[in-house]
Amino acid sequence: MADLLVRGGTVVDGTGAPAYRADVRVTGGLITEVGPDLASRGEPEIDASGAYVAPGFIEAHTHVDGAMWWNPDLDPLPAYGTTTVVFGNCGMSVAPLKESARGPVLDLFTFLEDLPLDAFHNNVPWTWERWPEYRKACEGQQTTVNVAGFVGHLTLRTTVMGAEAAWARAATPDEIAAMAELLDESLGHGAIGLSTNVFDKDRYLKLVPTRLAEDAEFEALIDVLAKHPGATLQMITRFNEPENIDGDVERFARICGPRGVRGQWTAIPSTVREDYLREQTIALHRRLREQGIDFWPNVPHKPLEPFFNFERALTFQRVAAWNEWINGPAETKLAVLADPEWRAQAREDYDNRISSSTSRLDRPESLVFAISETGAGPLDISWRAYAEQEGKHLSDALADWIIANGIKSCMKGIPDEFDEPVVADLFKEPHTLTNINDSGAHLQLFCGSGENVYLLTHYVRDAGLLSVEEAVHNLTGKLAGYFGLRDRGVIAEGKAADLAVFALDEIEVRPEIKLYDNPDGSWRFSRGNSGVRATVVRGVPTVLGAEPTGERPGTMIGRSA
Repeated sequence: MADLLVRGGTVVDGTGAPAYRADVRVTGGLITEVGPDLASRGEPEIDASGAYVAPGFIEAHTHVDGAMWWNPDLDPLPAYGTTTVVFGNCGMSVAPLKESARGPVLDLFTFLEDLPLDAFHNNVPWTWERWPEYRKACEGQQTTVNVAGFVGHLTLRTTVMGAEAAWARAATPDEIAAMAELLDESLGHGAIGLSTNVFDKDRYLKLVPTRLAEDAEFEALIDVLAKHPGATLQMITRFNEPENIDGDVERFARICGPRGVRGQWTAIPSTVREDYLREQTIALHRRLREQGIDFWPNVPHKPLEPFFNFERALTFQRVAAWNEWINGPAETKLAVLADPEWRAQAREDYDNRISSSTSRLDRPESLVFAISETGAGPLDISWRAYAEQEGKHLSDALADWIIANGIKSCMKGIPDEFDEPVVADLFKEPHTLTNINDSGAHLQLFCGSGENVYLLTHYVRDAGLLSVEEAVHNLTGKLAGYFGLRDRGVIAEGKAADLAVFALDEIEVRPEIKLYDNPDGSWRFSRGNSGVRATVVRGVPTVLGAEPTGERPGTMIGRSA
């Protein structure tokens, strides 16, 4: 069903312009008419009375590169009005990827993003090594949303250099040329840009390969981006290290600026406790814009409420003994926790960790024991309070609690307070990006999917800090314009018929729930339906009457003129 009529709604067109009463006609998957009281042509109709009709929402930062193959419904994205997602972020993509490099790339990918490794090996078809074959495979895979992808620099580097060299040294001129050639081919066949990462470490606490790249490597790759109008750079910088934030972003600005390449960087922090860091990053943002650098900072809009599980995670990465334990074999975990030698090392590693402004490990009072496998408890008490109550070192107290409660137990983070007026003002600027919520990643840490709706329910409806037009613009037209997806993101004749129909008093970000539906039998967090009345992709409803339809009209898309 690619023809329909959305009748009786208030159109918020995605540009930020005032909303207006109009019907929207869709023909052949495109918007063909927008105006009041359109006559029926016998096509199916969606009743939008009392609701807004907006362009479909865009997820700007996801890791559904694998899930689109084993969970093509991409639950719960459609139920939150999402019609397009961007993946291949953080320097990691599944193409172009040589078979010989697949093992180390997937090991890193699944470690950093908390994803099931076996599912990548067993449920992704791997009918490609280069981007043209990858695009063909994606276009043949039916999903509920459209997908657009970055080329991951980590993947590119490992494919060209091999894992041993990529993790050990700078690239040679020949290797740089080979990376540039693969990137050029990928961009020519629909990749939207390059993502890179100078922040992360792998499961063995070694710097990820892109942190070894010298300026000559970045210059050659960004030269390629400059050849493809609209291609962008996504960079994960050392956003939690105040002494390195400016230097990392300015390094890329020196390279991108003269080449006219647009980029996004992490991040202007939103929490009240990071006001000092927010001032620093806002000043950096202002300085770059004044210099004519087309860089857009990421700005989170919803406080994170992460679950810390003990099955596998990267949340303890800065405490070596705990990091090794949490990613070790399940059958020995409880015995290791009781071992005096391990406990001594864990105490030492915790006391000598590198501090981070974003880490909950430095704020044990913000982590509450929330879920017990055995029922032993106690629950609803913070890690710090429990340690003080028991008179134990924080590391020992946590070990004892896990022994009593089981490794399938969880702590949960108390949400940080956001400086919402400042955040809302940043969203009103033309060169900032939101909806950066890691949808599809960290499956047992949180559910990023659905957090887009918080911009509407909280900032618009409850707090009155944004107008509905401003919020929708940030979730649609602004993002589409940034990524060069110019055939969508706006309700206008000739644009792709990707739509979201919602009423502010009907929608909500639902609580997280556990679903045991990963191919390897592991669980992930999801959410119940938001109450969005309809989500339409290429003219086909994926949600109707607030319930999924089972349709999968999504395809791979790329930059457009």
